[in-house]
Amino acid sequence: MVDEDQVRDRLRSVEDPALGSDIVSLGLIDDIDVAVGDGDGDEKGTAAVSVSFGAPYAPDEMDMGDRIREEIEDLGLEPTVSPEQPATTDSPLPGVRNVVPIASGKGGVGKTTVATNLATALARTGARVGLLDADIYGPNVPGMIGIEAQPGMSPEGDIVPPEADGITLMSMAFLTEEETDPAMLRGPMIDKLLGQLIRETDWGELDYLLVDLPPGTGDEQLTLMQHAPVTGAVVVTTPEDIALEDVRKGVRMFIDQNVPVLGVVENMSAYRCPSCGDQHDLYGTGGGQRIADEFDVPLLAEIPMDPAIRAGSDADEPVTALKEGPAADRFIELQDTVLNRVGAVNRGAVADVDLEGVPPTDGPAE
Repeated sequence: MVDEDQVRDRLRSVEDPALGSDIVSLGLIDDIDVAVGDGDGDEKGTAAVSVSFGAPYAPDEMDMGDRIREEIEDLGLEPTVSPEQPATTDSPLPGVRNVVPIASGKGGVGKTTVATNLATALARTGARVGLLDADIYGPNVPGMIGIEAQPGMSPEGDIVPPEADGITLMSMAFLTEEETDPAMLRGPMIDKLLGQLIRETDWGELDYLLVDLPPGTGDEQLTLMQHAPVTGAVVVTTPEDIALEDVRKGVRMFIDQNVPVLGVVENMSAYRCPSCGDQHDLYGTGGGQRIADEFDVPLLAEIPMDPAIRAGSDADEPVTALKEGPAADRFIELQDTVLNRVGAVNRGAVADVDLEGVPPTDGPAE
């Protein structure tokens, strides 16, 4: 008769591709419950395994889940695998599993384009996705993602954000009377307003809350890190040296605040000619890789300039909503590398493993 110890020993063959050891030695197995069959062979025994996986739809964690099931089935048992994430009872966002800011040090690098397309790609996997437009002075996410509904109010007085196409969205744009109304606010008001958008919004149950931050290292960035449990940040840059100077400041800000940097996205890495298919390096080459190497973090993706990306944003439909074509493919590949990094950060925290310099499993999209 198979017992818990036998199941646990069998699971030592399941390797964590990011942490470099097996899931048992890393302490990722929370519980194993073995139930014997009926003894006549008519009903198989079962093994229910609870494992510390905190990145829903991450390819690495789905692959490890499949390996766990295979090993249990080889023992003649029916497997059940339940992902568990350590509870954070004091979190101001108790229903949100992962908070991932999309940041940059410099404006104009396509950070919002990355955020909206990544959110759309995530939602298409079935993940529960929220998107917070934290650019108080220039909120334009609603227009780029095509959500026109207005937020409501819960009986408890919390903001109920609108939802469309699997994305729950909150933005300063919803709080102004006209799209062209400027937000003329000083620093303390920014802190108060953004803190309210984070804490007083009824986000519900989310697997991922992406936060589209404005450029820089100021009030909005510090407010987010003070008011929300940030899992890790994605930093967006373009290849040219002048952008890298500001992006370095953004990366250092997260490191100084003990926030993991999931990796770097190099946007506008080249221009893809829609007629001939050739690529032209309008802003130089290799900037994203240089930043990644400098700070020992992964380069998550290199996304070329593509007219389809601009057309999608102008049409209130991110290119990943179409889920086809080379432009969409880059963001879908980015989704996988980001999810793998989120999972690695969460599992590394459970296993007390330093992830510095650990690359994503699949590497950057080229």
